[in-house]
Order: sequence, then structure tokens, then C-alpha cells
Amino acid sequence: MSFTATLRGHAAAHAEKTALVDDRVRLTYAELGRLAERVAAGLAARGVRPGEVVSSVLPNRAEAAVLFHAAHRLGAVLNPIVPIYGAREIRFILRQAESAAVVVPGRFRGVDFPALVARVRPDVPSLRDVLVVDELEALPQADRPGGEGPDPNRVAVILYTSGTTAEPKGVLHSATTLAAECHATIGHHRLGADDVLVMPSPVSHISGLLYGILLPAVLGATSVLMEVWDPERFCALVERERGTFSAGATPFLQGVVDLPHLDRFDLRSLRLFPCGGADVPPALIRGAIRRLGVRSGRGYGSTEFPSITSSAGPDVPEAKRAETDGAVIPPGEIELRDAGGRAVATGREGEIWARGPELFLGYRDARLDAEAFDERRFFRTGDLGVLDADGYLTVTGRVKDIIVRGGEKFSAKEVEDLLFEHPKVRSVALVPMPDARLGERACAFVVPADERDPPTLPELVRFLEGLELSRRKLPERLELVDALPATASGKVQKHVLRERIAARLRREGRS
Repeated sequence: MSFTATLRGHAAAHAEKTALVDDRVRLTYAELGRLAERVAAGLAARGVRPGEVVSSVLPNRAEAAVLFHAAHRLGAVLNPIVPIYGAREIRFILRQAESAAVVVPGRFRGVDFPALVARVRPDVPSLRDVLVVDELEALPQADRPGGEGPDPNRVAVILYTSGTTAEPKGVLHSATTLAAECHATIGHHRLGADDVLVMPSPVSHISGLLYGILLPAVLGATSVLMEVWDPERFCALVERERGTFSAGATPFLQGVVDLPHLDRFDLRSLRLFPCGGADVPPALIRGAIRRLGVRSGRGYGSTEFPSITSSAGPDVPEAKRAETDGAVIPPGEIELRDAGGRAVATGREGEIWARGPELFLGYRDARLDAEAFDERRFFRTGDLGVLDADGYLTVTGRVKDIIVRGGEKFSAKEVEDLLFEHPKVRSVALVPMPDARLGERACAFVVPADERDPPTLPELVRFLEGLELSRRKLPERLELVDALPATASGKVQKHVLRERIAARLRREGRS
């Protein structure tokens, strides 16, 4: 499938229909199509060739959607980067992706992105062009043809995800895998051209890219992008634009459900709000059903395989919506296996393996593929789960050592490796601690190098900031200990530390 052909078809069939709304502009399908063609030609005029990587660090603005369609039309590979990433991550991504060009805003959330890119550019030999874009007109534009799109089975998008390794992993998707995901989601949620998708999730994430850019384009529906999350602003947009669908991690849905004056907004048009990306409390789903009157439920997926299961489909009992992560979305498949690779019985915990047409092609670092796939092309998620007798999955834990803060995954090892460099730290373990709003926050258990002069949390935070670590990965609590619990072989027993901090928070009345 070609997203280029799809967009052209909608622009011809209903040119004046609203395609996209952000905080500053409103584009029809005809305008979005024309801009995509002109920007594709503009990128070509600046020397971007088919197959080359165009990175972008853009918030939820129309420019991000135009750039996707333009890069796709040109046959370039788009590499969206989450704007909350710091210089350390952006340097690594641009270098590994071998980006030919990068598109950034002037300033966003207090960050001077041109200065940041200037700082990392000497370490990225492939980078020829830096484009600073704060409005649509600043995108490069030209009049000559901008291409017809790539082979749909070639790499079209590289999305980086920090999961279980110290460095981000580049996930490769094609137009075919992304289109398969779109069609599976459309069928599962019964979406159509009349839907209006209000999207707070970053369009540089797989969820925001899908629901904010790709699904609307496939459907010929309307996308409403939120640049900065605010639950009251979300409700106002749903009311103004007659929004019908939204999706996002726990903090988004929680923020709306917890609004004290929901009755000030007319939210009757909103019928769907699935939630995933982090631990989703059962009470949140029940609250969404009752307070918002929407069809809600939990979902499970990843950048590699965006939508594996969902309990937000039609005709799902409320208990399954709230207490499970749902049934497999056809035509996807899952298998639960024990440590030896054998299938586990219903009701028994096992590692989740998944396969389907929306599964990614592989990693930018192909050395990671051998561990990621088996001989039948099932993907090893690294998560643990249980399937009940009705075929509903409940994710119970993670084999891999990651922390999920507000739907954002990051590696504990990456932060630990940096903290080990602090002169006041002898040993350290970073574990998730439960948080009602964000799902998890990071707690650092530290054995001081000198018990008479232990490190403080502000000291450790300043140290990590000096190493250009993203703020979302900074530890938010410090526990000083004499020793870390360990097995006989010396492996730190992180489950003991997780239980310890959870019990302490309960005693403090904070979880």
C-alpha cells in the first residue's frame, strides 16, 4: 500500500474536507496533498535522495504530518525523534540512523533545538542539512515532482525505542507493516471516514504516528493534534471538533477522568478511548466508562508490534476491559512460552511471543534480530503474561529490565551505568516504584562509596544532567543502603528492591 496514493485519492475525492487541525492551522485534504508534493520536491531540491534518512524532532504540529507524507512520497526514510530526548540520545540516533537531514523547531518546551543539534553535529558525519521549522511555510518547497513513494516493502520509517538495552533501538517499519497495523486497528475499533481523532500522544511515537497521521490518512478522517497535553484543553477540543476517538498512555486518560468539572464540556461525541503503554489500573477503565461514557479498555503492544491485544473492542464485558489487556487483534497471533521455549498451559505465566503482518522488519542494528525473532518469525516481546480460558491476555511483568514512566520506556541499565561513574557511588540499582499518575517512577538504591559522605538526590540528578541524560530518565527518589540484595552468583535481586520501595510507599500513604 502507498500512503502517497491514498492521500492523493482523498484529496481528489473530498478536497475540502478537513484533514488536520493543530493549535495554529487547519488543513483540507487538498491543502495537505499539495503541501506534501511541494515539500517532497523541496527536500529533493536540497539533495535528499530516495532511501536516505530524514530525521525530525517535531512536536504535534501540522509540519510533522506534512513531513511524513513528503518523505514517503520522495522515497526517503522518515526518522521521527521524540522531542523530550536529550542531546545524548539524539546524537546516538542521528549517528546510527545515518541521517542526511534533520528537521527541528526553533525552541520547544525551553529547549533550543538548533543549538542542541549544533552540539551533536560533529559526531554525525552523514548529516548534511539542518532545517529549523516553526511554521509550515518554513518547510522546504519546490514545484517539480517529488516522487511516487517507495516500494511498500522497503523501510519507510525508523522509530527509536529505549527498552531493555542501554542504547535506543532503531525499529524498522515499511508502508506494508504500517498499513497492516492501520487496517487491523480500523477493523477492531470499527473506525470510519466520519471519525475525528484527537491525538495527545507524540506523533514521534508509534501510537501518535498511527492515530495522529496514518490512520486518518487511510480513512480519509480528520486528525486533531495536541502540541502540549492539558486535560481541559483536550475536552475543549473534543467539544469544538466533535472528536470521536482518542488513545494514549495512562496519564492522558487519567487526567481526563480526574477532571472535577467534566460536566462543563459536551463530550457526547467521544465514543472510544483505549489506553495502554503503561500499567493501566482497573479503576481507571471503569472510571472512563462511567464518567466519560466511552468505550475504553486496556491495550498491549510495542513499537515493534504496535497493537497485539486490546480489550477496548466492541462486545467485551467490563471486567475483561478493566482487568485484562484484551484478546489478540486479528490477524495477529501470540504464544506464551516457558524459559525453555515450550508452550505453557492456559492460566500459567509465560513469555509473550507475537507474530502478524504489522510486525516490524527488524532493527537498525541487525545484530539484535537474532534474539528478537525465532525461526517462524515470532517476535520475542520480553514481557510475561497469562492467557485465561476466554483468550484474554493479562501482562504480568517484564523479563527485561525497563521502567515505564507515563508510557515512556527506558533502560534501567543505561542510568545505572552512568551513576556508577559518580565518585560517591559504590554500587547502584535502579528500579520502578509505583506511581498513581505516571504508572512508574525511577528509584535509585545506592551503596555510598563513603558512608560518612553519601550522595544526595540533587547531586545525582545534576551529575546525570551534565551527561546530557533526558530528564524523563532521572531518578526521582534515592534510597541509601549498606548493600544490594544479591544471589549467590552476585546478581542483584531487583524484585526485592521493587517490593521494598512499594511497601515503603504504602506505609507513607503514597501508593
